Parts: sequence; structure tokens; C-alpha cells
Amino acid sequence: MEVMVQGEYPLAATLTYPEGESQKYPLVVMVHGSGPTDRDSNAKGMPMNIFKQLSEVVAAEGFASIRYDKRGVGASKGDFYETGVHDLINDAHAVVEFAKKHPKIDSENVILLGHSEGSIIAPFVNEKVSVDGMILLAGTAEPLAETLTWQREEIIKDVRTVKGFQGWLIRLLKVDEKITKMNDDLTVALLASDEPVIKYKGKKVNAKWNREHIQFDVSKPLQKVTCPVLAITGTKDVNVKVSDLEKIKSLVQGECETHIIQDMTHLLRKTDVEHSISKILNNNKKSVKQPIDSELKDKIISWLRNWKNRQVKTENAEQMVK
Repeated sequence: MEVMVQGEYPLAATLTYPEGESQKYPLVVMVHGSGPTDRDSNAKGMPMNIFKQLSEVVAAEGFASIRYDKRGVGASKGDFYETGVHDLINDAHAVVEFAKKHPKIDSENVILLGHSEGSIIAPFVNEKVSVDGMILLAGTAEPLAETLTWQREEIIKDVRTVKGFQGWLIRLLKVDEKITKMNDDLTVALLASDEPVIKYKGKKVNAKWNREHIQFDVSKPLQKVTCPVLAITGTKDVNVKVSDLEKIKSLVQGECETHIIQDMTHLLRKTDVEHSISKILNNNKKSVKQPIDSELKDKIISWLRNWKNRQVKTENAEQMVK
């Protein structure tokens, strides 16, 4: 069902629920990763279809879901480049509140599912409206600015390991030093401006988003999460640290189930490409032609079933008390 969420800007969304009896369904709200992605997790030139596939997975388990086009993307209004982290949190919050009012939704049973940056946004949304479960895919337990710094360090390490003529040329051109200088120059330009968007080397940069991520530390709202949590990352995820899974588990107050999936990348597909950031990133466009990983789906399905059983037991116990 196509719906329009009335937040600060209208957000176009798809509300999906299982076919069958007229009843209220528990809800999964899907929160995007970074970049100009639509409700299916697709960006120009990168049709990931992560949320489209996951909506089918949760529907088969008896859950409704809502996924939406980011502000300024697809059929949603607003300007993507002017959107900051506060705006992303507020938009996700608006989607939760909208869906909870739908007659087909059980407003007392809501799960947030975040992928990548969505795993940062979800705990902040939980501060605004307490949810009943959280699924964090390819998430982090630190400020995004720190993760981006780590990514650049990994890229530089990768560049320095290139052998043969290409490696000689990279060292001759001092590519590693240029990467560092370009990042430093961009950081100076971002911090020197209070505009939501700047031009850097002829390209638009979402300056507000970059500046705000320096202020947002996801480890703080994670400590306020009391609902059951599922956190999954792959061993070939070169965008986030696999070790952050244990940090997430130590921070949240509720029951936390974690899984490391062998050979799975940040795009939630497995690859036999060697663990090299450049090779894995170069392989991404090829990998998205495959469906998301079946082991990942199985982990989510198992967790959803356990979550539903737990909710039923809790509701039955409450009824007996009454």
C-alpha cells in the first residue's frame, strides 16, 4: 500500500502487511543507510533492494513493515543535500508515529530495523518513542565521524599494499598522502561553513549532515535501549568494524543477540573476493545482482519468531494478572 507520511516534509512510503485475516500486525520500521536511497534501499547506479527483500521476509513471518523514500529522494519532498542527522531522526520518528495509527498495525509491538547509518538513527528514534525490538544490520557503536576516519585509514593501508607496477606508480604519485590531504581540506571547508550544502571541487557536499555527525555518538542512546536487540555484521564488511558487535551487546540494557556472518559484506551479500577494501568495494555493483544473504534472512526469521513468542507469553501473563 502506497502512503504519504506527513512529517516536516511529506515522505512517500510503502506499508506492507500479510494477506489474510483482518487483524492487527506487529510492525517493522525500516531505517536507511547513508546516501540518497529510496524505500527499497536503491541509489542511482546501486540497486541494493535490501528493504524490498526484507519486507517480503518479515511479511512471511506475519509482520507488517513500512519503508520510505528518504527526504528529497524518490517521491518524497525536501532536499536530500540539506538534510542533517536531526532531520533523519525526525523523519524516522514521523514514520513510526504514522504507522502506529494505521488500523492494521499493533501499536504496542513495533520493531526498528536499521541498516548501516540506520543502525545509528534507530537508537536515537527509540529515545523519542520507545519501541519493542531493534534489528541492527552492519551497525556501529561509535560516532560516524570516527568510523569514517577508520575507513580512510583502512583505504590508505590497502593502497600501500598494492604490488607491481601499479604499486610503484601509487607510491610515486604519493596517493596515500593525497587521500589524507583531500580529507583534511574537506574537513576544514565543512567546519568553516554553517551552510547546509557547500561546493567542494565542483561537487555538492551535504555539509550539515557531516557536521552534525561529529556531535552524534550512538553509544549514548544505545545505553537506553531496553528492548530485545538483534545485531548482525559480516566478516567482509569494510564499512564498519565487526568488533563493534560486542560493544553494542555491552551497551544495550535489554537482551542482545549478535551474529558474525562469514564472507558477508556491507551490502548484506556474501563474496569470495579477498578481504581487501578496494576489491570488495569494486565488486559491490556485481554483488547486488544477487539476493541478500540467505543466512542473514534465517537469522532474522529465527529472531522474529522468538520475539513473537516472547511477546505472546508476556501478553498472556498480563491477562492472567488482570
